[in-house]
Amino acid sequence: MRKTIYYFTMSLDGYIADAQGSVDWMTGAPNIDYGFKEFYDQVGTILLGSKTYEHMLKMGDFFPYPDREVIVFSSNDKLRLAGECVQLSQDPATKTLARLQLGSEDDGLIWIGGGGNFAGSLFEAGLIDELRIFIQPIVLGSGTKALISDKNLARTLELILTKEHPAGLVELRYLVPKRWRSDLG
Repeated sequence: MRKTIYYFTMSLDGYIADAQGSVDWMTGAPNIDYGFKEFYDQVGTILLGSKTYEHMLKMGDFFPYPDREVIVFSSNDKLRLAGECVQLSQDPATKTLARLQLGSEDDGLIWIGGGGNFAGSLFEAGLIDELRIFIQPIVLGSGTKALISDKNLARTLELILTKEHPAGLVELRYLVPKRWRSDLG
């Protein structure tokens, strides 16, 4: 069984992009990767929502994940592919992810790479195993929420790591139990 992780950076007030859709506010200490390389080396597949992918395309010719399987969920079948590793899917993301999770651990982690709506739908469906959150020391006030959901979700998460990083970043890791457990208090 493959593990699915929503790995993301957000502001202290829970936004992954500012009101203009920019992520320029994300900063860190120079020459520190905050464990990203170790995480990325374990990733086999990256799932992206269409808005996140389109934002990446606007940033130029550089595509940050040329050596991983990347599946972009979009109804736009004319979307430009950033490389041979990228495939477009019009299938429901929940169906595709459930199928991918049945693969071997040797196939690597499945990284939910972005989109608050996209991640929210997978979270609602109970398909995310772990949240790895990097909190930036900034308050944005508005923008794109990290997990957007139409449903009233009450989920108890299990904290498995807290870590302070240089430049004021804080890392939190939570396991997402498959069933809500009232005994976690």
